[in-house]
Amino acid sequence: MQKQYRLKRRATFSYVYKKGEKSSARHLLLLYVKSRSGLKVGISVSKKVGGAVTRNRVKRLIREGINCIFSQIATGHTYVIVAKSSSAEADYQTICAEVKEIFEKAGKLC
Repeated sequence: MQKQYRLKRRATFSYVYKKGEKSSARHLLLLYVKSRSGLKVGISVSKKVGGAVTRNRVKRLIREGINCIFSQIATGHTYVIVAKSSSAEADYQTICAEVKEIFEKAGKLC
């Protein structure tokens, strides 16, 4: 995922948490709202998941899962993917499959 598509501002994360619709899987939760600024994706991994090394690993796996389906994701929305604490034990194939699953459940794949 290119840096221009990353969500960075705390205010935007907060807005998506408050107003967003939800779609979940075993290890991940997807929140999304309509946006005028185009496609933006943020990743949130709390300290409940584990230490810094574990959190960074989970973020890398989620980003790679997004890269696999990036061209299919519906534009015009802001997305936040929240990792649940069980995602620390998940492997690459599981995370990639769940990223695709939560976007399909939400109806945001073209």
